[in-house]
Amino acid sequence: MKNKLRDLVCTLILLVEAGTGNAQTMVPKKCYMHLAGTINKEYLAEMNLVKINDTLYGDYFFTQAGKLPAGMKDKDKVIPVSGRMTSTDAFLLKETGTGTGSSFSGKFLNGQSLSGTFLNASGSQQMPFDFSERYPEGSVPMNAYYEKASMPLVRKPKGPAANIQLGILLPSESANPLIFDSIRELLLMKFSGKPLRISDPVRVMDGIKQVYFDNYLASNEGIYTEEMSATFNWQSMIFMHVLMNSAHLLTLYTDHYAFTGGAHGLQTRQYTVFSLWSGKEVVFKYLFGENNTSALSEIITRKIRGMKGIGDMQSLKDAGFFTDEIQPSDNFYVTRDGIGFYYNQYDIASYAMGPVDVFIPFAELNKVLVNTAVLRDIMK
Repeated sequence: MKNKLRDLVCTLILLVEAGTGNAQTMVPKKCYMHLAGTINKEYLAEMNLVKINDTLYGDYFFTQAGKLPAGMKDKDKVIPVSGRMTSTDAFLLKETGTGTGSSFSGKFLNGQSLSGTFLNASGSQQMPFDFSERYPEGSVPMNAYYEKASMPLVRKPKGPAANIQLGILLPSESANPLIFDSIRELLLMKFSGKPLRISDPVRVMDGIKQVYFDNYLASNEGIYTEEMSATFNWQSMIFMHVLMNSAHLLTLYTDHYAFTGGAHGLQTRQYTVFSLWSGKEVVFKYLFGENNTSALSEIITRKIRGMKGIGDMQSLKDAGFFTDEIQPSDNFYVTRDGIGFYYNQYDIASYAMGPVDVFIPFAELNKVLVNTAVLRDIMK
């Protein structure tokens, strides 16, 4: 599990860098699609899919309790996939971060629908799938923006350089501009990491690139040596994903990979949840209040013990964690089935532990949730 985010980032690096070929489809070069449909005409599923040139990435999940294909263990599991267009209208999507797993091989029938063959996670069964782009009440269409740039450190063939790729997803125009303008503004601020005076995503990405390249040159020009040339390569990737876009909730996450030399790069993931009723961010205190931290901490700690196979009598510190009781993180996400708390490397344990993703079904959160108004469409 600890390598899943790393594998996803590496896959995107390879795919996006390679995905600038000549394949053309009826689907725009850059777009986001919220898809719903069936696998084998019996398993209901949804997918949030992003297309950047020939590259595809996203997440899918099953939506009907007790209805899962053979080999699929967790109904509440959101499964990341990535892949490429293989021809003008055909594509291949594979589960990310595993040697084996589920996959989708199919074609875009038009700009809004796709179909093909689904291979379940165990590889034991092939089934037809059909998905169509849909935005029912409580969901929002989105636009995708992408930039890629490079800055050489020295003007020499094959010299070191800084490379950056940026992918932003923002709500498109809506009948309620106040709500969606609010979401766009906050997403751009979170993506850039600072307050902004502009709302044009292209200009925001240009600003991020300029700061990145300025830092690269300032950090390396004075110490560059040709003998150590390869150690001066930098790489940065910041890509936004949609985890949930329904029931008047929008859950997004941003994966950020940065390499500035050394043994390895650093990957982080940051979640943001919005209410599509108000356009405001759903923050930790809104859902859990200020007095339930201890009770929630007990739930999270118990979950981690179960995930890692750590007995009640064993210290979490002895197992590699920084503390024996894990505090709730404000880096959380919401799905139709529950709430997850995501801890990046170094948040609660050493780098070797990797990121820790703790998912808790709503049934186990009843005593600590103090405000469920924004969750009313999924907790009926």
